Amino acid sequence: MQKKGTIDWLFVLPDDLIGGGAQQVLFTIINYFIDQGKQCTVVFLVNKKHRGWESLEDKCTIVYLNNSSVYKGFFGAAKYIRTLNKLNDIKHAISSQALINGLLGFLKYTRVLKHTKLILRESTSIFLRFKGFKLLLYKTAYIMGYKKADVIICQTDLMKSQLLQALPWLKKKESVIVIPNPVNLDEISKKAQQQVTFNIDNFIVAAGRFIPEKGFDILIDAFQLLKDKTLKLVILGVGTKEEEQKLVQQIKTLDLQKRVILYGYVSNVYPIFKKARLCVVSSRIEGFPNVLLQMMSQNDHVVSTTCAGEISNIKGIITCETENVDALREAMDKGLVDTTSHREIYFKDYIESRAIDNFVRTMLNQMNN
Repeated sequence: MQKKGTIDWLFVLPDDLIGGGAQQVLFTIINYFIDQGKQCTVVFLVNKKHRGWESLEDKCTIVYLNNSSVYKGFFGAAKYIRTLNKLNDIKHAISSQALINGLLGFLKYTRVLKHTKLILRESTSIFLRFKGFKLLLYKTAYIMGYKKADVIICQTDLMKSQLLQALPWLKKKESVIVIPNPVNLDEISKKAQQQVTFNIDNFIVAAGRFIPEKGFDILIDAFQLLKDKTLKLVILGVGTKEEEQKLVQQIKTLDLQKRVILYGYVSNVYPIFKKARLCVVSSRIEGFPNVLLQMMSQNDHVVSTTCAGEISNIKGIITCETENVDALREAMDKGLVDTTSHREIYFKDYIESRAIDNFVRTMLNQMNN
C-alpha cells in the first residue's frame, strides 16, 4: 500500500483574484506557512484567470479545477478533496468564503476530513450584504459547515456580534473568536522599495474589485465635487465587465475622461499608494478592507468610510459615513490639506499590531485549546 503524503495546510479559494480582500489575507497566511517550512496545497475552484500567484508556484502545490464558474466548482472541489484526502494526511484546512466554509464543514461532517483541523474565516458581513435566495444559500452553508469548525475567525467584534445574532446556536461553541486581519511586515517593506512604472502625478488613489460594495460610483461623484480640479483619480483593480462599463459610463456622463483613470490590475500597489496625494476607501460595506492597511503602511493621508467595525477607532484616519457623496467629498477635501501630527506613528503602531505572527499565534492557540 502506497504511503500517504502530508499536507500541513490545505487552502481552498473560489478563484485566483488576489486583489480580493479574502484572497489577499489567505495569500499572506500561505506565505507565512511556506516560510515556516510547512507543506501547503492551494485549490482554486475555477480555471486560472488572473495573475499574482506565480511567486508561489515553486514553493507549494497550486491546483486549478477545470470549471468556468465558482458554483460549478463546488461539486468538483468536493470530489477532488475526497481524492486528495485518500492520498494525503491533511492536518489543517482553511477557507475564507462562506460557501466554501460550508463545503469543508460538510466534508468533515461526512468524515472525509475526519482528522483535519478546520479553520473557517468570515470575510464579510453576510447578513447585511445579501438578501433573499442568496442569503438562504449562505445560511444553509453555515448550518452545514460551522458546527464542525475547530476555529471560526471574525475580523471585528461587530462581525462576531452579527454572526452570533444571526446564528444563536453558535453561542454554545467557544470557537468563535476575533482576530484582526494580518499583514506581512517583511513583504510590505520589500514591495514598498521596489520600482514600478507609474507616470501619473497629483492624484488620489483607490483600489479594489469593481463591485457595487466598493462604492467607486460614490467616489467618482464625490471626486467631481472637489475644489481642486487639477487632481486625477486613479482606481486600481479589475472586476466584472458589467460593473466596469457602469463606471465608464458614469465617467463619461460627468465628462471626467481625462481626470478619472480605471488603471486595471497592479501587482505592487505600495509605491503607488506612497506617491498619492490621498488614499481613499469608499466602500458601502466590508468585513474589514485590507486595502486600508496597505494604504496606511505607505501614506499619512487616508480617508475611509465607516464600512466596517473598528475603522472609526483608528487614530489618524479621516472617516465619513457610507453612501454619502457630500460627506465623502468633505472628508477628501480635508484629507488633502490635513497635517495632523503623529499620524505616521499612529499608523505604524496599528499596522505592527496586526503582524502575521500575532495572527497565526492566536489562531493556533485557540485551535489547541
